[in-house]
Amino acid sequence: MFDDAHLARRAEELRVTAGDHYRKAAQYDARGNEAQAEQAREAAVRSTQRAEIHERLKGRPWSAMAMAWILGADPDEARKLLDQVEQVPAEELLTYGDRDPHLEYRIATLQGRACEWAMANAMRNGTVDSVVDEVLRMEELGVEVNIAALARMTGISRQTLHARLRKLRASE
Repeated sequence: MFDDAHLARRAEELRVTAGDHYRKAAQYDARGNEAQAEQAREAAVRSTQRAEIHERLKGRPWSAMAMAWILGADPDEARKLLDQVEQVPAEELLTYGDRDPHLEYRIATLQGRACEWAMANAMRNGTVDSVVDEVLRMEELGVEVNIAALARMTGISRQTLHARLRKLRASE
């Protein structure tokens, strides 16, 4: 599903789409419609960013789940994650050992596992946020939620729940 040929083809399609958006923006500018021109330029930038993400994923022995998540994520979030995974060079990652092609493959696989961890962590954080949002909605209805019981029910620590609730309450 995410072989290099597919990623390259999709990246090219996205670049063509970006060009189409830029042409539309120029047409809107010529007609004096600045709002639509700006929207078209933003769409072009998003298409270009997505194309770059597809290109960066080529050659990686990552799971389809990790690749699908990155490709479906917000482009800024995806770039941030790829930058994070790539920022640690192999020389720093390995304390000892000779570099060979097999080891390079294992390092790339390890990067994929790091990406999966980051993906799961982001999903977990999103879930925690949605649980906390629901608690706040219930409190607005005049109901008090037992945080200790909620912690047991969800597996989210009481400390995490209290900290997130304090943060959101302070921002209200």
